[in-house]
Amino acid sequence: MKVLTPTLDDARRVLRESFGFADFLPGQAEALQAVLAGRDALAVMPTGGGKSLLYQLPAMMRIGLVVVASPLIALMRDQLRALEALGLPGAALHSAEDDEDFARARAGVASGRIKLLYAAPERLAQEGTLELLRRARVALLAVDEAHCVSAWGHEFRPEYGRLKEIAARLGDPPILAVTASAGPRSREDIAARLFSRPPLVFVRSFARPHLRLAFRERRDERLQLVRFLRAHEGDSGVVYCGSRRKTETLAQDLKAQGFVALAYHAGLSAAERSKNQDAFFARKGVVMTATIAFGMGVDKPDLRFVAHADLPGSVEGYYQELGRAGRDGRGADILTLFDRRELALRSMALTKIELDEIARGEFSRRRAMAQLCLAHRCRMQALLEAFGEASAPCGLCDHCRGLLAWPRRARSFALGLRVSAYGRALRFLGGPSEETLEGDAPPTLPLETPDAPAAPPLTVTQDRLLRALNAARLRLARERRLAPRKIASDETLLALACGTESDGIDGLAPADCAIFRRVVQESQRG
Repeated sequence: MKVLTPTLDDARRVLRESFGFADFLPGQAEALQAVLAGRDALAVMPTGGGKSLLYQLPAMMRIGLVVVASPLIALMRDQLRALEALGLPGAALHSAEDDEDFARARAGVASGRIKLLYAAPERLAQEGTLELLRRARVALLAVDEAHCVSAWGHEFRPEYGRLKEIAARLGDPPILAVTASAGPRSREDIAARLFSRPPLVFVRSFARPHLRLAFRERRDERLQLVRFLRAHEGDSGVVYCGSRRKTETLAQDLKAQGFVALAYHAGLSAAERSKNQDAFFARKGVVMTATIAFGMGVDKPDLRFVAHADLPGSVEGYYQELGRAGRDGRGADILTLFDRRELALRSMALTKIELDEIARGEFSRRRAMAQLCLAHRCRMQALLEAFGEASAPCGLCDHCRGLLAWPRRARSFALGLRVSAYGRALRFLGGPSEETLEGDAPPTLPLETPDAPAAPPLTVTQDRLLRALNAARLRLARERRLAPRKIASDETLLALACGTESDGIDGLAPADCAIFRRVVQESQRG
């Protein structure tokens, strides 16, 4: 009997009848047509662009077993609940499932009843899983969050490096890779590391024409954030922090100022995380202070602002986090605070970057984020260029509106920095233009605190200690094949160098804590 290949018209009919959508979003039809034709494809689409539909729709069309490699247990569960309501049999294989769920999933795949299987990459690599899927004959292998494949991506995960081998052992089914954040270098790396055949690449515009981007040098962090949030009183939003402890202390500070603030990080119990997340989605006017653990799968259309109390680790991470705001198409404000000393730290990270690809990728990402902070032209234009996209000035960011992006004092510091201990750093990153105009912040972004002193430059002793701490972090990262920020954040190193870190170094393993403290002690003795 001849097997008919499903067409795009068939997919459009299922889209209407099963998912309730009138038509595809821009970019979906082209990518889906490639999938239905059995071609390998890499789809780079912004958050909210409908990436998950590219593998859910083929499963709903019963093309065969669709396997989705995903690192996010919560997202697997959310999508499975939604698909179950639509009548699509699905299951998941991951570390949080119990024996009964595991047995049920395996039985469903073996019988052919399960048409969509989510699995963590580690589970896919297990011999028992591979044998099960070989017998079931995988029709499509989808790789969600595909930037995790690349050492140049902002969330590289070594376990993703085995997916090409796993695909080969499954009989080389067509592969669909989807991500919301991959620049040109990451896309090239994904194509080389994941696909055995050259994939068709689909890239949608990264432009966010309704978002207003602003960057401010950190002076009085709490006051700057409170003033920003006051301009959004009654709105929901997220304040991203660099550590778990900071999410909790900041939430308490904001509550004392009268805000409804909740903390979210991976160290909270599952029950507390669920309670806080449910409250955030159910109520208006909730401020979530969170680490990057609060991100994937967050779809609250009326989220009106995102603030970064600490600098994101990469332009890709920044883009992904700001993409939580304004998903209803209405305007939203994005504020990012940065420390000039941290920018200098980001440029001194490596001296022999050719030795380690992961470290080179980390260095490149951190440098790009620092350059975005120091950009003296349209922020959105500079951001889109990082993704290989040309654009006109957005007309909405702090520079386009002539706001106080680089106040006189910051410019004076920057000019002096060119001949200081950090001279190499600023020359490398590119400093602000001396012609940058000053202006008054409008009511929607009252961010400046003119009377608050900026953080002082590091002393020679602190600078030397910071370099020693950074070298220790790099050694650990290279030994473990991890990005340096996975070992310790820039904020932690700066705090240690300045002598402001409290007894417990937040987020560090005890052994790593001991290593960094030993570096501090040796520096003090020397």
